[in-house]
Amino acid sequence: MSDEQLLAIAREMASAGRPFVLATVDQADVPQVRWMGGCALEEPLTFWMAAGATSPKMDQIRGNPAAQVMFSDESFGRVCTITGVCEVVDDMERKRRLWETMPALATYLSGPDDPKFGLLKFVARQVALLDMKQGMEPKTTEL
Repeated sequence: MSDEQLLAIAREMASAGRPFVLATVDQADVPQVRWMGGCALEEPLTFWMAAGATSPKMDQIRGNPAAQVMFSDESFGRVCTITGVCEVVDDMERKRRLWETMPALATYLSGPDDPKFGLLKFVARQVALLDMKQGMEPKTTEL
């Protein structure tokens, strides 16, 4: 599998709209993992995510930007783990764009200007794809 094929699969999985996992590191250097509801993908491999503005993950990211996201297909037979850096962003235009692409946010927030609406930007540095049909060794590429 070429690097471009691997990246195409990663983009496809991230764009599928399924919940995914975000891992951060807390102040005691302990990994913290949680489910996320969705993201917006931007090239080359950047993810925009909504988060509670006062949630612990926001302080964790401010203290240590190292993070991972993990996507899977419906059967969990193909899993994509992406390592990168995450940052808290305060950008109303970006919040509006995310609001427009993720209608489910209205379940939790009143709008893009809701003070509870936090915004995260995750930039990929490495992609690893484990495809159980292709064997147990993940395919990896650096960005």
